Amino acid sequence: MAVRVAEDRSLSVRPGQIVRTAWVDIDLCRLGNRARMSPEAVEKKYRRLLNLGDCAPWPPVVGHWDAERFVVCDGRHDYLASLMIGRDKIFVCWLEEAAP
Repeated sequence: MAVRVAEDRSLSVRPGQIVRTAWVDIDLCRLGNRARMSPEAVEKKYRRLLNLGDCAPWPPVVGHWDAERFVVCDGRHDYLASLMIGRDKIFVCWLEEAAP
């Protein structure tokens, strides 16, 4: 029996866009939204990462590149939990325009 987990994370993709995913160095990431976060929500993500081991949850953290830095737009709880657990890489996704 498959278990479905509802996520807030979503991404709207237009025709002509490509969704890219990659493991990036966590030191190259920064938060795009610094609104207050619930410690309980971060703890929940921390426990989830502990259960996953070296794997990453799906959907990945969503953001965009700003020069050499990846800006986390959606998935900040996962990002902070990854920092807390001591991971050196985080699985992320972003949109790019397709080549003509």
